[in-house]
Amino acid sequence: AVLPRQRPQRAADMAGQSIEEWYRSLPIITRIGLTTFFGSSALFMIGILNPELITLNWLLVINKFHLWRLITCCFFLGKFSFNFLFQLYFWVTFSSKLENNELMQQPGDYVWFLLIVIVLLCVISLLLAWPVGLPMLGPSLIFAVLYYWSRREPYAELNMMSFAIKGYQFPFVMMMFTLLMGGSIWGDLLGLAAGHVYYFCREIMPQTYGINIISTPGFLARAMVKYQPQAPGAPPPVAPQRPLFQGGGQRLGGN
Repeated sequence: AVLPRQRPQRAADMAGQSIEEWYRSLPIITRIGLTTFFGSSALFMIGILNPELITLNWLLVINKFHLWRLITCCFFLGKFSFNFLFQLYFWVTFSSKLENNELMQQPGDYVWFLLIVIVLLCVISLLLAWPVGLPMLGPSLIFAVLYYWSRREPYAELNMMSFAIKGYQFPFVMMMFTLLMGGSIWGDLLGLAAGHVYYFCREIMPQTYGINIISTPGFLARAMVKYQPQAPGAPPPVAPQRPLFQGGGQRLGGN
């Protein structure tokens, strides 16, 4: 098992929670993702949902305008299984940590991160499985979240099978573990690639070249501001305002 090391008080608080309290304590986007992952698999297991309607197929996206497939393919994990439970555990654990990270504190930042990663996953999967793409990208999305968290908290301590590992080591340890178990790591590599492209564009480019090409759009920040957590008694959060016009002005009548 992979367990993040927790403070004793926090662990005690979590132990006293009911399932409903634990569910409501999750960050809003992580909670929606957990519900979607579980719900899509549950509908599939009882025969209501046909996976052919939600998996990625670029030919249908382009020719039939099945645009929903670009999103739904990333929130389906297949049938209930032991691996399904592991994927949900990784999503809840590392999505919660990343959503609460200091880099995702502005309204809409985490939603924008997920949207960009989803687009990257769909495009890169097309290169790997031309011309339709890989049909199911849910595990790759979770691995992308896990990978980017490892870049944000590289020295966080994790406990895996009684071995202490650092955050930056965790994605590669997981891929090695998958290989030893006889599994394929193509989905993990896809998630790693998407997560690293986001990391490069979000953190390396602004610091090295002074260019920021993936800042959260204003409309998304305004839409998500009401879902921002706030301390009791604090004033409601306000979405960041961007000026309509930028650049230097010139005084009327001046030369």
